[in-house]
Amino acid sequence: MNDLEERLRAALDARAQTYETSPTAWLRVQERRRGPLRRWGAVLVALPVALVALLVPVLLGGFKDGQVTTGPPPKPTPVGQALVIDNPAERRPMRLWFARNHEGVLVFCREVQYAGGAGMSGCGEDAAAAAMENHGWFEGTTQSVSRSRQTVLDYGGARKDVAKVTALTKKGSRVAGALYQPSGAPMKIWTVAYPATDEVTDYEFAAADGTLLSRVARTVGMLPESEQLTPAGAATDLADLSVRPYSTPDRTLIWTLDGRELGLNLVRAKDLLRDMGGKPMDVELRVNGGHWFGVARRDTSRMELIRKDGKVLKAVVKPDPWKIGVRLFAGERPASGDLYLEGFTLVGYDSAGKELWRDDHPADKPRWDPHPPIGQVVAIGEAKVWFSKVTLADGRTWDGLCRSVPGKKTSCDAFQPVAAGDARRLPDLGKSAIGVAGSEATQVEAVKSGTRGSVYAPVGAPLKIWVVPNSGGSERFVLQDAQQDTVATVGGSAPDTCSVSPPVGPAAALGTGATLTHQDGCLIIWTDDGRFITEKHEIDDATYTFGSGVLAGYAVMKTAKVELVFDDGSRVAATMSADPWGLGLTLFSARSTKSSVDASVVGYDAAGKEIWRR
Repeated sequence: MNDLEERLRAALDARAQTYETSPTAWLRVQERRRGPLRRWGAVLVALPVALVALLVPVLLGGFKDGQVTTGPPPKPTPVGQALVIDNPAERRPMRLWFARNHEGVLVFCREVQYAGGAGMSGCGEDAAAAAMENHGWFEGTTQSVSRSRQTVLDYGGARKDVAKVTALTKKGSRVAGALYQPSGAPMKIWTVAYPATDEVTDYEFAAADGTLLSRVARTVGMLPESEQLTPAGAATDLADLSVRPYSTPDRTLIWTLDGRELGLNLVRAKDLLRDMGGKPMDVELRVNGGHWFGVARRDTSRMELIRKDGKVLKAVVKPDPWKIGVRLFAGERPASGDLYLEGFTLVGYDSAGKELWRDDHPADKPRWDPHPPIGQVVAIGEAKVWFSKVTLADGRTWDGLCRSVPGKKTSCDAFQPVAAGDARRLPDLGKSAIGVAGSEATQVEAVKSGTRGSVYAPVGAPLKIWVVPNSGGSERFVLQDAQQDTVATVGGSAPDTCSVSPPVGPAAALGTGATLTHQDGCLIIWTDDGRFITEKHEIDDATYTFGSGVLAGYAVMKTAKVELVFDDGSRVAATMSADPWGLGLTLFSARSTKSSVDASVVGYDAAGKEIWRR
């Protein structure tokens, strides 16, 4: 990216925040682009003429009080950690975080990567003001204008006292969302994933006891492109897809599957098969889920998509019936995988079988991935799983199995070493049991239900992955080798995520050899040798462990003092400190050689009044 493009990017980010427009406006531009958008300067080609004219002076500076200024504004400074979450619309990670802009205003920021390499980032307006008005607020959505994605992810911010977020749909259903408290963030971030066919009308934010705190209307909504444009010809079918031309304001081909829009190609005569710089192109590809389709040079009679593993997918190719001057194509669906993540090559041939052109797409690795894959990424339904290295609370690096599920935070489960003839069970993947196994395992079955599962051997991975569908809860699983001899038996309930996930933010040393970590909403107390002691999902008045002469725990912030009070009247005052994750907790620890059986742990407020006793 050159200096001009960098300044344009910053200017567009800054100026975009001054318009009261739909959060999906950028998605309209993104869907109408021709090919992967790798340069921010290319945005101007797709923007309305009036807005382009407005943005021209921004290339040389910015706006302040109606005057042109020199240089882009400073980038907002992050406040707390960013939440990395899977974007179901693009099957790529996206980042959500709080920051302070150059004026010191707290804002909600997001950064999205589109399949094919394009990206978009930006920050909203005053988040503190939004939180003053309501307990929670809507910031944005991954919903596309054409509603081409099957799953939509809405997101926003909420005050710390919000414990539940629920989407209300037009048809009367309720969809529960997820709440996250990134380390150091001043407020929570919420997400709700729901089918694109649903229409969300409102969001409810409630306290832990279910008390309704706020209800916010979701006003964002756009008609599909086909309902905004004027048909300019009859539809034609290719494979299982349908495509139809539209006009006003632009000549556009819109592709659909059973009435659901998948993507579009802009086919104005002056821009026909040209990139953002005006250079001629051989092909304009669109990929949506397992479908690949688009337009190619008019002399193209046959097309192939060659995957990185050498497998070849063929396309149905035919002339456009509207005399636009292109070939239409719709490709054979791949059995699995993500074409852009893996990388591929498109090849076009003439009627005699001679190669006319070749369009190479290198592997498009996700940005912002906190857990780089070791070996191949495996798709299991809508989820993706892979091996990576994770760091435990005591600083040791272990192998881990990571998972990315649409609309949820990417997480990794650490596990103890696994030998060739061994296996481990990890926290369930939805309703399915999942785990890792050594090289000898080739098949797996649930003992009680008799359900057979799958064993995956990812290329380049250190271990295998086993999955048994719909077998959550307590169950035994038998793993066998190719000769059907038992390799390992894994029993019991699935382990809790708290016991295997890596910590979020810094570990808190309590001064008594104990350590407290925060991860995935759990608080875990460790001894000085790294041994796991206890875990806590929900923050209560106080939680602690007292053993081997060490007291260690945490309490709500109103707790100013903690004591060990023994039956003989003696007392030991604990050392107090604030938590480093911004959860509003007080941490405490103390040492005593007396028995924990003969002691109570008592918490006091700042005035010395007893507020809890355990």
